[in-house]
Amino acid sequence: MLPSFSRGLRLALVLMVSVGYIGWHGHTHAAFAKGDPDEGGDDEGGDDDDKGGKGDDAGGGDDDEQADDKDQPPVTAGGLFTINTYPVRENSRPLTMTQKITQLKLSVGTDLSAKGAFETAGVSLEAIHGVTDNFSLIGGFTSAYNTRQYSAYFGFEAALAYDLLDIRVAANLHRFAIAKFCGTDSAAPTTCDANSASLPDGHYNAAGTQLSLDLGFPFRYPFTPEIAVVALQTLISIDFNGQERGNPGARNPSTRPAYCTGVNATPNSDMTDVLADTSNCIENGAKPDLNPSIGIATNPIPPLSIVVFAQLRIPDFDTSAGNFQIPVTGRVEFSPSQKFDVGLEFTLLNIKPPDPQTAIDNRFLSAFVQARF
Repeated sequence: MLPSFSRGLRLALVLMVSVGYIGWHGHTHAAFAKGDPDEGGDDEGGDDDDKGGKGDDAGGGDDDEQADDKDQPPVTAGGLFTINTYPVRENSRPLTMTQKITQLKLSVGTDLSAKGAFETAGVSLEAIHGVTDNFSLIGGFTSAYNTRQYSAYFGFEAALAYDLLDIRVAANLHRFAIAKFCGTDSAAPTTCDANSASLPDGHYNAAGTQLSLDLGFPFRYPFTPEIAVVALQTLISIDFNGQERGNPGARNPSTRPAYCTGVNATPNSDMTDVLADTSNCIENGAKPDLNPSIGIATNPIPPLSIVVFAQLRIPDFDTSAGNFQIPVTGRVEFSPSQKFDVGLEFTLLNIKPPDPQTAIDNRFLSAFVQARF
């Protein structure tokens, strides 16, 4: 375990230093304003002639313009935004946060699964700060299932091709929640019956904690101002340590993960002793996990944004049956101004669950507000 941790740490440090230098160094390259430089030269020359004929008035105008220019942020590749001109339309916003602007996002969510609706909740706070127009610091704390699942992360996002392709790197201390199932939990709700033995009952245990380095290449290509494809907000997680998601040999069902008490598990008559299905117990080792994502972002009207995206989660790059999940999230966001957003996110936690579960059995809902200043 220790050699794997050391190799992963060295790899992560080299990766973070390299891409951080590239992203930071790129912010010093200024971009020219749009337009024909020859035509711009002629226009500027003409303006000078006109101003020269106006005497003292022209001189006063130049002083005012210079004073205004001091209040403007530097012109960088991709455009010029301030907090007052930040786009209301989400598809028009830059991928990295504008220089000197900070965005805070507060979310509150609850489990909406078939048998465990409103049994648990989670609160999250995330932040983005624009160091330059093409380099942002990111960080936050997210939680669910009464903090039995959480993630604390910090990193950066830098533009590789401004407003088209970024690189996102973050250190992430996290753990997952382990669902208890109807038929294996003595505290299961009364709604559990013989037909719902394979469904989560709304109670969860905490899995082991892992430290990972998350790597993504956020990409957005707008076909029109109203429709864009978004992808690779996440791609790979490099785990520095492994953790066993439960003990497949334990006799206490509360210590075993969901896949150890699934459809093939055999409960005793008193529901206190369960024979684990050891073939479905999975350990997440100190190996990279594959987590690509892709979605569609739409803006039917400028203040309204609708995004649907899916993620493929494959621990340890193990594609064997039952070892991966496909969560799908739909987000509706309303932006009444440049400084404020409000919205809802609805997630189907796995649209490819083991039989006899269905794609809509495991759900989560959260509401959020975002503020920029």
